[in-house]
Order: sequence, then C-alpha cells, then structure tokens
Amino acid sequence: MNLRPRMLSKKEEMEKIINEAQVCYLGMSKDNNPYVLPMNFAYDAETFYLHSAPESHKLEVLKANPNVCININTGNELFHRHKEVGCSWGMKFKSLNVFGKAGFIDEYAEKYRVMQLFMVKFSGESYEFSEPSIRNVAIIKVTVEKMTGKVYGY
Repeated sequence: MNLRPRMLSKKEEMEKIINEAQVCYLGMSKDNNPYVLPMNFAYDAETFYLHSAPESHKLEVLKANPNVCININTGNELFHRHKEVGCSWGMKFKSLNVFGKAGFIDEYAEKYRVMQLFMVKFSGESYEFSEPSIRNVAIIKVTVEKMTGKVYGY
C-alpha cells in the first residue's frame, strides 16, 4: 500500500475517478455563505451535468454566483498499520476538486441528450423521456476550468 499522497496530473487518471463515482458534492456560495449539496452527475467532454427541480434554492444560489467547486471522493477505506496504535490508522481515498462556472441548458434537444447521459451512467441503458419530463427539469452545466486530484493509499 502506498502511504504517500500522490497528486494526479493525467486527465485519464482523473476521469477514471469520475467514472467510478456516483455522487459529487457541489460547493456554491451566495452572499459569502457556503452551500454544499450531494448530487448525482453525468460527465462528458470536460463538462459536468447536474439536474434539479426547475425551482430550488440551489438554482437561486447559482444564478447569484455561478462560481462552483465540485468534489468527488471514491475508494474510502479505513486501514491501520498497528491496530493498537491510534495514530497508525488512516483512510485511503481518491479525490478530485473541479472548479468552474455553472450555467443552464434550456434547449430541449440538449436537455434530452444530457438526461440520456445520466441514464447511461447509472443504468447502462438508454431510455426515452416524455416531453413534460424534459421541460420540467433544470440542467446545470459546469465546464471544467481547473481540476486537481489526489490519491492516498492506492
């Protein structure tokens, strides 16, 4: 086991973690107040997609301040070198921080395409959607401006 943190520099390494994860944590801020939510996501071509009800507090926050940080964390596993020594315990992990600006997708065909990405990610299959289900979902788009990653214990 590698017990030194390793910074990730290759896009392929980071995208492997993205593909392993089912949940991300969306960090936002409005009026200097932080707000973080766990969310399902889809990823395609250096872009994260999130979906929401068409009216929500998170949409208000993002419209006021589009700067976001998305955190993804996988592979969490507790370990110890010596069970009886408390400071020898640790947590293995694979973690990313993604920085970008949130925008919104309003075009019907693009919303449909993105919802297909979600279904393929979570079910491995493509599904059809009714027109009302697409019209009544908000799609948040975050294009990656900067991505950093760290792995510990792997």
